[in-house]
Amino acid sequence: MTKTKQPSGRGSSAASKAVTTRAKAVKKAAEARTGEGWQAEKSALTRSAILEAAIRCFVEKGYTNTTTAMIAEAAGVSRGAMMHHFPSRSEVIKAVVAYLHARRLNEYRSLMTNIDTPDQQLTRADIRKSVAAAWEYVNLPSFVAYQELLSAARTDAELGEVIAEVERDFEREFLRTVKAVFPHWKKVKALQGAHDLVQFVMSGMANSYRSTNRKKRAERVIDIVTDTLVGIYEIEAES
Repeated sequence: MTKTKQPSGRGSSAASKAVTTRAKAVKKAAEARTGEGWQAEKSALTRSAILEAAIRCFVEKGYTNTTTAMIAEAAGVSRGAMMHHFPSRSEVIKAVVAYLHARRLNEYRSLMTNIDTPDQQLTRADIRKSVAAAWEYVNLPSFVAYQELLSAARTDAELGEVIAEVERDFEREFLRTVKAVFPHWKKVKALQGAHDLVQFVMSGMANSYRSTNRKKRAERVIDIVTDTLVGIYEIEAES
């Protein structure tokens, strides 16, 4: 895959620490397990450690600057072990894209579960909590890493093909997840628009990582988006 211009480098130290902790836990588990089938399990855990390390490198160094040697070092594995699992950089990238597909859906589901309870009335506080959770979601290491890949895919044809296929499936699964975790919104005709409003605003705000007074401004935007969603929901509920 061709290299692109230097990415934004917007990964926060908090995001980097989260990925580092996750990668260390995976590596430790791989080293600790013994017994029947441990080789296969260790291989799977090593693969996960490499993918977690790749995410960490994308967050800290950006897509362009990340090399297989850098990923191997971050994962704490030898170059040989790295090449055994992923013979080339492009193979690592493809695996990371697929890995992030499942992880991002699971993280979103985890953040949103139990906000909207079907047997209770949906309140403004519930809606605001979901918007705040969406803001948290777009600041996770997985989201930051995926944004690096999306940015690179604009000028990298090979990466663009990989991203496009996964992105189409992610869009479908993401909307299904939204319907599952927000039962009150499931029959709202404007659900797609409401979902797009939250995601586009939160994503754009996340990319404005150098903005001054970011936290205060984010809270203000979250309130505005919440009020808009409340209006959409109330109009449809009355119709």
